[in-house]
Amino acid sequence: MDAQEALARRLQRKEMVEKQKQEIAAAAAATGGSVLNVAALLASGTQVTPQIAMAAQIAALQAKALAETGIAVPSYYNPAAVNPVKFAEQEKKRKMLWQGKKEGDKSQSAEIWEKLNFGNKDQNVKFRKLMGIKSEDEAGCSSVDEESYKTLKQQEEVFRNLDAQYEMARSQTHTQRGMGLGFTSSMRGMDTV
Repeated sequence: MDAQEALARRLQRKEMVEKQKQEIAAAAAATGGSVLNVAALLASGTQVTPQIAMAAQIAALQAKALAETGIAVPSYYNPAAVNPVKFAEQEKKRKMLWQGKKEGDKSQSAEIWEKLNFGNKDQNVKFRKLMGIKSEDEAGCSSVDEESYKTLKQQEEVFRNLDAQYEMARSQTHTQRGMGLGFTSSMRGMDTV
C-alpha cells in the first residue's frame, strides 16, 4: 500500500504543478505580456512559490531595462545570472567603442603629438611616421613659431637636467660602494686602533 500511496501523492503533486503552470500562463496572458504579475497571481488564489516570485522579479527588471535603454538581454543568457541594466550599459560602451570616429574629432593628446617639434624636419617626419600621424603635410610644413621655440627650449633644459642627474647618480654609485650600511669613513679609522 505504501508504494501506491506514494505514487498517488506524486501524481497529485504533478497535477498541482501543471495547474499552477496553466494559471501562471493565464495570468501572464491577462497582464498582456511575458512579465509575471505576482499580485495578479495572489489575487487569483494561486500559490506563489519563491521560484515564481524570483522569475517575476527578473522579468520585471528585464522589462524595465528594455524600456529605459532599448537593449534586451538575449535569450541564450541565464536571466537569473545576468543583470540586464549592467548588460545594457556594457552594450552601449561596446557600440561607442566600435563606431567610427567622425571627421575633425581629435583628442587633446593627438594635437600635442602633432605639434611636437624636435628641431629637425627629418626627425619630425620620422616621429610622425612611427606614431602613425597621417597629417604629415600640415605638421611637417609648419614654421617654427614662438610657442614651439619655447617648448623646444624647455625640452632641451629638461634633457640637460636629466643628464646631469644621471651622471651624478652614476658617479655616486661607483665611487661610494659600501657606504650607507653604517660604515662611514670615521668607522674605518677606528679599525686601526
